[in-house]
This record gives sequence, structure tokens and C-alpha cells, in this order.
Amino acid sequence: MELTPQHEGRKVIPFIQNGDYFFQRGLIAYRKKHLQRAVKLFQRAVKLTNQEPVFHVQLAAVLSEMGHYEESNEILRNVLVEHDEGGQSDCYFFMANNYAYLGLFDKAQGAAERYIQFNPDGQFFQDAKDLLDLLEVEYEDISLWNENDMDYEASDDFLIEHEKARNYLKNGDFQAAIPILEEITKKHPSHWAAFNHLAEAFFRTGDERAFHISSHVLKEDESNLFVRANLALFFLQKDEKEQAEPFLQPIRIVYPIDYENYLFVAEVLCAAGEYENVKERFERMADSFYEDSPQWLFCYAVALANTDELTKAIRYLKKSVSLGHDKATMMLANLKKDELSADDWVYHPWESY
Repeated sequence: MELTPQHEGRKVIPFIQNGDYFFQRGLIAYRKKHLQRAVKLFQRAVKLTNQEPVFHVQLAAVLSEMGHYEESNEILRNVLVEHDEGGQSDCYFFMANNYAYLGLFDKAQGAAERYIQFNPDGQFFQDAKDLLDLLEVEYEDISLWNENDMDYEASDDFLIEHEKARNYLKNGDFQAAIPILEEITKKHPSHWAAFNHLAEAFFRTGDERAFHISSHVLKEDESNLFVRANLALFFLQKDEKEQAEPFLQPIRIVYPIDYENYLFVAEVLCAAGEYENVKERFERMADSFYEDSPQWLFCYAVALANTDELTKAIRYLKKSVSLGHDKATMMLANLKKDELSADDWVYHPWESY
């Protein structure tokens, strides 16, 4: 660029966006509990400054908080391999917690003990001891279960593979999830969660085997909530509301204790257009359970817009946009151009992909 007279004497300061810049922005997002944005910023920091282990560990910590335990552990294992094990031994404590959440108690115990070995006076020493005490209680509970119970017949590898497949589904990579889930259902023919996830993956790739698998689960496990929700969504997606109705009836009165299942039911009902029910479900729980999820924020926004709370709906729509929800972004753009109609406020759980 040629300097004009008014530019003469001025110093040009380059704006350098290095790894540390994105790491600091990631920390700000994390402190505000904007976890999706924090992940993106930490990933950028890692890409720009790959040899800084703190960047990797912080990314792993956020992924763990979002429930991506195996993805978090994979990062932590790489840090231990590529850097001084003793200097990065906090990774063992974080891995222990992730393994515990995955139900991999042997691995959790091993990682916690490894942390204590390296850090007899470490920051997380007492937390690691408490975790070991908790694991001892879990082992006692497990011994009371029937040996043939599916929850504990599964190997560590099986649980890890199932979690991997779930992450593929969440990221919209259905083709990668299908062979993993097929292998799991072949080896564990009564693990209905894997069957349900396989049915979802098939449906989202246009494979009608989704209905056959769901019918099989329903026949073998009549009380299975997830399969009913799946079938309701399948028929709603095909615009067959009458066929969806029998599967919607039982979930209208269900309020699961687990918050993910609780919100999944709300999503299904929102897809069915039962907005008062959906709004009531969101308002019964603290917003901390859904404020970091673009799809749940969008779901709540749709319910609000359809129950005459448009101002509040727009507020939640903007929150969803800030976390990268594609349809919410499109709707907000149309709203600014005054091209958004009441009929545009509709929801389906898979619209974020």
C-alpha cells in the first residue's frame, strides 16, 4: 500500500493472532460457560501452537465438561506421550475422572493411582483419594449385580467404542458410526442403547432398516423410552403425525431424572409442535443444563415463539446463534431483514447438523 501524506509518520502495528491469543480468548469463553465457543478457540490455539501442553490440557478439560470423555482422554494420552510424564501428571487425574464417567472403573483406578504416585503433595491429591474411595463403593455395588447383566458384561473396549459412535452421531458423521454400532449390536444383542443409536444412524442416511431395528427393540424391551422417542421422530420427519401419535402418548407424561434424557423428550415434543409442554419442561430446570447447547437453546426459543413470548424467544435464538447453530443463524438473518414469519419457528432435533 502506498502511504499518503496523512499516513506519513505513523507506525503500522501488525495484528498477530498466535496460539496464546486464541487460548486467552478461549479462557474468557470458558469462564462465561460458552463451552462450544471455548472448544473452537482452544482448537485454534492448539493448531497454531501445537507444542504447548497447557493448550491441549485445557481443550481436554472443556471436552470433558461437555461429556466427550473419550475424546478428552485421547488428547490427554497424547500429552503424556509427547511431553514429560512427570511434568504433565495432572493428566492422569483428569483421565481418571473421564474413565469413571464412562464406567471404566479399572482404568479410572489405575489413572488415579498413577496421579498419586507422581503427586503425593499435588493439587488434586485429596480429590484423587476421594475418587478411589468412590470407586471402591462402585465395585461393591457391581458385585451385587447379576453376572449376566448387560451393564457389566461389557468390556472396556466396548464402552469406549460405543462412546466413539455416539460422538460420531453428535457430529453428524453417520457413516462412521454405523459399522461401530453394528459390531456392538452383533456382540451384545441385548444392549438396546446401541440398537437405538444404530436405528438413528440408519434413518438419517435414508435406510429403512431403522424401523426394523426399532421394532425389534420395542418387542424385546417394551418400557424402552428412547426407542419410542426415536420412532416418534422418524414418523414426524416423514410428516406422518398420525403414525407418530402412539409413540408420543407415553413420553408426554415422562420426566426423566437424567437431564440429557429429560431434554431429549422436550426436543421430541417440540418437533411434534407441543410447545406449551416444552416450555414448561425448560422452565422447570435450571438454565445451566442447556445454556451451552445451541440445539437446546434453539428448541427453547421455538417453544417460546409459539407460546406468545417472541421477545424472549429472540433472546434465546441469539444465544443459539452465538454457539453456531446453523438454522438459528439463518433465522436471525431473516429476522433482521423482516423476512421471518411465524411459520418459520419450527424445530427438529437434527437441524443443527
